[in-house]
Amino acid sequence: CCAINYIWSGESPAGLIANTPRSDRSKMIVVESGKTRLKTWVREQRNIYDDYKKAFGQDPSMISSVAIMTDSDDTRDFGVSFYGDIVFKKY
Repeated sequence: CCAINYIWSGESPAGLIANTPRSDRSKMIVVESGKTRLKTWVREQRNIYDDYKKAFGQDPSMISSVAIMTDSDDTRDFGVSFYGDIVFKKY
């Protein structure tokens, strides 16, 4: 059904859940905000199941795909990212 986009925002506060401009089936969740932690290695850990329920108000179906990307087209800015190991665990 739907997609979660975890983002680092320059202005929006961490924890904000917002609609994406391109689809009502996609939500943005701000996990980092501002410039304080720029140029540092940041480790994120998320409960995708809980995040999905908060964002869409329902239980998620089975995960069908995962995409990792860095972009700044909406902000007309420039971004560089490095990604380490990405691990999914079922608890």
